[in-house]
Amino acid sequence: MSVYRIKYTPRARQDLRKLPLEIAQKAIRAIEEIRDTPYLHIKKLKASDPKHPVYSLRIRRDVRALLSIHNDVLIIHVLEVEHRKHSYRDF
Repeated sequence: MSVYRIKYTPRARQDLRKLPLEIAQKAIRAIEEIRDTPYLHIKKLKASDPKHPVYSLRIRRDVRALLSIHNDVLIIHVLEVEHRKHSYRDF
């Protein structure tokens, strides 16, 4: 099975810099761990566009990473990494 590459949006990089170092490192490790089988660890957001779905990865009880997965080119695109109460506002 092929391994997905991970790309971060500028917004996701900025979000990671805002988080405490320990939580940011945990987020990066969690995202790296899903490279082989991403669909086992994520939930699809119900309100997302069916053509381009957005998925949520639980980092901690209160932190989520929002992802877009492109199967044709094997890329996991990290859109945001934020506190749960703020992360779903754009999607």
